[in-house]
Amino acid sequence: MRFLRSLTFYIFFYTGTIFFFLIFSPVWLFTRNFVVILCTFWTKSVIKLSKSILGIKYEIKGVENIPTSGSFVVASNHQSAWETFFLGSLFPGSIFILKYELKKIPIFSQYFKKLGFIFVKREKAFDSLKILLKSVRKLISQKNGIFVIFPEGTRIKPGDQIKLNSGVFAIHKFSGLPILPIKLNSGKYWINKKFNKRKGTITVEIFPIIKNEDDKKKVMTKLENYYYQ
Repeated sequence: MRFLRSLTFYIFFYTGTIFFFLIFSPVWLFTRNFVVILCTFWTKSVIKLSKSILGIKYEIKGVENIPTSGSFVVASNHQSAWETFFLGSLFPGSIFILKYELKKIPIFSQYFKKLGFIFVKREKAFDSLKILLKSVRKLISQKNGIFVIFPEGTRIKPGDQIKLNSGVFAIHKFSGLPILPIKLNSGKYWINKKFNKRKGTITVEIFPIIKNEDDKKKVMTKLENYYYQ
């Protein structure tokens, strides 16, 4: 049954995605606001599809911690592709900070560019950090204010632990943006790099905002405690 559900999901997912983005492929003709509408529709559709076919539901705890105005950085742990869809739908128009390799995906790369996504090369940490901070400042000046970063830098299995990238603290320190920590356990159900998915309810925990903190160790330790305890 799991195989059949997963097969049905992927048929709808890939067919729908290809059809949708082929229709809306001339991205250069669209305004950023229209691209935000398109991407929000797509990400919400994927979340609904995973719920109706795969049986993957979700519950959110701590929604009251989400700022109602102003710019901030969403710092989420990373276990599967599910959270990229979910966070894109929860924060429409947010700017993702992603690894450079994703910049080359056909058609999507044009959407990423229009949305202002920021790409970093992990092997060139110092240069990437300078580009990251410059890009964040520029986008803040343009009033594009919610950023999404995965401090783990890659998807990891539930229960595993990894040293967090301190880029999130650098953004906080040099731009003044508060950090909104988010923890989720999506990898238990949307199993990374596995065809078969598992029915269940993903828990999304949103923690109190971190702001005006100059101690890098304190910030990174707090994020580690949120993610791994």
